[in-house]
Amino acid sequence: MVLAGIDRIDEEDVASKLRGKRLGVISSTSGLSSDLRYPMDVLNEKYNTTALFAPEHGPRGVAGPGEKISGGIDRTTGLPVFSLFEDFLTSADPDEKERAYAPADEALSRIDMMVFDMQDAGSRYFTYVSTLFYVMRACGRRGVPLTVLDRPNPLGGKVEGCLPDEKNLSFIGLTRVPIRHGMTVGELARFYNGEYGLGCELTVVTMRGWERDMYFDDTGLPFIRPSPNLPTMQSLLAYNGTCMLAGTNVSEGRGTTEPFTLIGGEFIDPDALCQRLRSKDLPGVRFSPAYFRPEFSKLAHRTLYGVRLHIYDKKALEPVRLGVVMIDTIREMYPDDFEFTKPKTEGGRYHIDLSTGNSDLRDGVLDADAIMEKWNADSVNFYPIYEKYRLY
Repeated sequence: MVLAGIDRIDEEDVASKLRGKRLGVISSTSGLSSDLRYPMDVLNEKYNTTALFAPEHGPRGVAGPGEKISGGIDRTTGLPVFSLFEDFLTSADPDEKERAYAPADEALSRIDMMVFDMQDAGSRYFTYVSTLFYVMRACGRRGVPLTVLDRPNPLGGKVEGCLPDEKNLSFIGLTRVPIRHGMTVGELARFYNGEYGLGCELTVVTMRGWERDMYFDDTGLPFIRPSPNLPTMQSLLAYNGTCMLAGTNVSEGRGTTEPFTLIGGEFIDPDALCQRLRSKDLPGVRFSPAYFRPEFSKLAHRTLYGVRLHIYDKKALEPVRLGVVMIDTIREMYPDDFEFTKPKTEGGRYHIDLSTGNSDLRDGVLDADAIMEKWNADSVNFYPIYEKYRLY
């Protein structure tokens, strides 16, 4: 079985760095220790933890997507909680984002070391890795060392998709990595420090036994949802693709028990869409007609019609291609009904551009094959940087 970073904190070379320090912990219920405990509780029991810092979904992982996280006291540990997710911003203003997502100086003054232990989803969209970037920058400025307790990339080490344009960087795509980035959290931290000059005194507590062709369900580690809408491996496998639909008027399945594997809208013919998608011969996935009603999120309490994804070969699946083909197909079949979600403010940025990193899908000039040819050229060009920061 793979040992995650949290399972190595009793080893003397790790313990000697944590012992005697006032620790600030960035964690949640996104991952467990091998004895089925949450990292913040393990660290609080064994070391001098003095503060918790809460990313999106909060310290105990119960808040919804984009929901503001407030400070307070953690009920289980009695520790003060400082928010790292004041609001979801599409603004490009760096000062505004810093206030919303970075730890305040007053909070950092209470600790001698920050410890980060969050389970990533293997996606540029996932906000935990954006939180890591802002925390590293703040720690670098304040001279606070940071220790990352590493965890697996749940999708292995494959890379897929484009690099974002600078103008479309946001909290759901903060750095220039492909959509499916293929790196562990510890490797991303090394990449951030090296490529962005964050000046953070960084230690990565590596895993034992993890190999790059392992998906999460190959590791022997206990699975727990990384965030409220990623409850299963099927959702995780599809996420890099079907999350793109969050920027459209088609439901990506949030508000159901099958997020990111149920896709539908009020205007879709399930059988026709199934037939069309089956003709695309997408590797690793099959489709069946679906009828569902989200209980919350987009299109809540409406009956929707669409498809259910059945991922039967996780290693053959190309999730980014899956998302691009699905959007391209639905738009082609329903040109009068399908829409990309418009910006909330005049002159604002489209959600689809922020998530994918460019306007290729929204522009509609290139078909799905041409988009993927262009995007995967970015992935190939990224490999030399990827190799530079590998730990496994």
